[in-house]
Amino acid sequence: FIVREFIAPIYKRLTNTQSDLKSLANEWGRGFIAELSYDTEKYNTQQFNQQMKAKNLNAITAPIIIDNLSTNRVLTSQWVEGTRLDLSTANDIPRLCGVALNAYLVMLLETGVLHCDPHPGNLLRTTDGKLCILDFGMTLETPTDLQYSLLEFIAHLTAEDFESVPNDLVKLGFLKEEKLDLLVKTGALEPLYYFLRQANQGGGGSKVRERIYEEYRAKYPGVDDEGLQTFMRQEMKDSREKMAEKASAVTGVTMKVEDLQRENSDAFGIPEWFLYTSRAFLTLEGISLQADSDFSIVKSCFPYVAKRLLGDDSPRSQAALRNLIYGKDDELNTEKITELAEGFTKYTTTTKIVSQGGQGTTTIDHASSPTNGPSTEAALTLAKDSADILLASEGNLVQNLLVEESATALSANLKDTLREVLLSNPERLRSNLPLGIGNFLPKGPVDTVDKFLQKSKREEKVQLLVNKLSSFMSLPEAP
Repeated sequence: FIVREFIAPIYKRLTNTQSDLKSLANEWGRGFIAELSYDTEKYNTQQFNQQMKAKNLNAITAPIIIDNLSTNRVLTSQWVEGTRLDLSTANDIPRLCGVALNAYLVMLLETGVLHCDPHPGNLLRTTDGKLCILDFGMTLETPTDLQYSLLEFIAHLTAEDFESVPNDLVKLGFLKEEKLDLLVKTGALEPLYYFLRQANQGGGGSKVRERIYEEYRAKYPGVDDEGLQTFMRQEMKDSREKMAEKASAVTGVTMKVEDLQRENSDAFGIPEWFLYTSRAFLTLEGISLQADSDFSIVKSCFPYVAKRLLGDDSPRSQAALRNLIYGKDDELNTEKITELAEGFTKYTTTTKIVSQGGQGTTTIDHASSPTNGPSTEAALTLAKDSADILLASEGNLVQNLLVEESATALSANLKDTLREVLLSNPERLRSNLPLGIGNFLPKGPVDTVDKFLQKSKREEKVQLLVNKLSSFMSLPEAP
């Protein structure tokens, strides 16, 4: 009450922030009070275990609650044998960091209840190689509309489709819709796009900073860091002046930099749901950067995004998937489809599979020994998940894509077969004849046939795509 009614209004006047500080204070208070209810924590913990089991996410768990020994004042659970994720020396910690991120994405974007306290003490690596999440006292409920808005935003970030980001920011409550057109047309969001591109490359704030300095060192050779900062400030000033010029052209009213800043001063805000969500994912990023200094939280989200977009037949997910595959020019992007397939594979084989003994990372290797336990388990799980998508009775975009592009793939395969029959086989036969007799035999219209059988780039891409998607349906040989 004190923070909401007294401190928040004073801070708002002092800083001139446009965020709804009263709502943020309410959300902070809600989370604080919720942590005091052990009945709520018990329910959240049990729900989480049931949801992970229902989704076959076998690499993730939470403590088992003992009901008859728990009350609203005392919460009792089974003892969990494990080591803090940030202190463990096991060689599968990078995998478990990915598992943790996937678990939080599932909570945020599917189950609708996000664990909001993922400090290092609440994330354990169990002795059998699972990720155990402790303390479900502080959680956040995410409504369906917010889930899909976040999914679309993450999909656009991973695809570096920054043209779609402004609309995402409006849907998420960061940007006022009435300010959107002016910000986009004046280029005011370009610095944000630049930062997001840097963040996509990973490494946290320190490596982002170093990459920015490397860019300026290349532009201004021989200049020290202090001098580079001067150039950065000048470029920022020039950029703001250009934005003001564009704003003048857009609005028909002459604007200076100060006018543009005043016009956009209330364009951005912090939605209340972001308070605990940002804390959760920043903590996960910090733990992951300890295991991998080049960790990129945006890129690491992609396996989950791939799985979700490929497996969710809702209109918004399918629209996001189509946008990812075809882009704004409605041109099939086979490289992006390959990335989706690889992301889907990675999600399944890291989140649904626990390596034998918990010591290694499970991988798919169709060339590996059929008696290899983890590889067989992973392949079976992947084949089942793939079949759920490719054979879904209600139909989906992936099925439509395979049907639409099957004629192109068939054309490519037919050309390969004809090339083998009409060109490769006769040439091998000629070269194997004794005494060089083959050199005296007529070759026929080889050049004409060869030209006719040349595959287009599209045929090559689609052929590779179909072969790759088909390989996900292949089961491992029986031992």
